[in-house]
Amino acid sequence: MQKAAVNKIGKKILNNLPEKDYGIDPITIIIVIGVILSLIRVIQECRKKRTLLKDKHDQAGLIKKDIQEIVLKDSWLNNMRLKRILKQHLTKDQYNAYGKDLQKSIMEVGINLTDDEVYTLMEAAND
Repeated sequence: MQKAAVNKIGKKILNNLPEKDYGIDPITIIIVIGVILSLIRVIQECRKKRTLLKDKHDQAGLIKKDIQEIVLKDSWLNNMRLKRILKQHLTKDQYNAYGKDLQKSIMEVGINLTDDEVYTLMEAAND
């Protein structure tokens, strides 16, 4: 169930990309999912000391709020972190071909994630 929900989020990001031939196949979806889970881990690590909530749904709510703040703030540091994570998961050719579009799509989809989607990503990142 969790794997299907994470795949759905990955496809949501890929479907948000501008019309180009990105070769959307299972490998691309896996790469996007890897990027997303890395982002969730980074957010969790950065926010770990801020609050220690026992309820995972409350944690997911805070992470959702953090994601929305990150997207709305659109700072240089946040963009650099995202670029670094993308470069870790993509080859140089892949990054040059569609890294910027993928970054933009991740940011656009990130602001509209539901509580359940954030909870699913958080659980998958912690597995």
